[in-house]
Amino acid sequence: MSTHRLDVPRLHRRLDTRRRELGLTWRGVARQTRLAPATFSRIANGQSLEADALVTLLVWLDLDTTIAALIEPGDQPLPCPGCGRVFQPKRDGSVRAHPCRQAAG
Repeated sequence: MSTHRLDVPRLHRRLDTRRRELGLTWRGVARQTRLAPATFSRIANGQSLEADALVTLLVWLDLDTTIAALIEPGDQPLPCPGCGRVFQPKRDGSVRAHPCRQAAG
């Protein structure tokens, strides 16, 4: 069991303040962070989020440099050669299996 918990409502307030300062919609924040818009709905509803999404949001909020030094950029998303949809690469560098129109044809 973890000894710490994320204060999701407080995170949402911080994100919303920053979003407003930048004049962005939530979809605009999603585009900038490359996170799914549903991530922000979950946060707004007080639900927890994945560690990588949390790190991405903390970086977007401009962490102090001592914490930011512990965070490395992730791999760039890759397009599926069949359908062109963009996916985060798996650890081996491949794109996750998914049904796409061209794979079926």
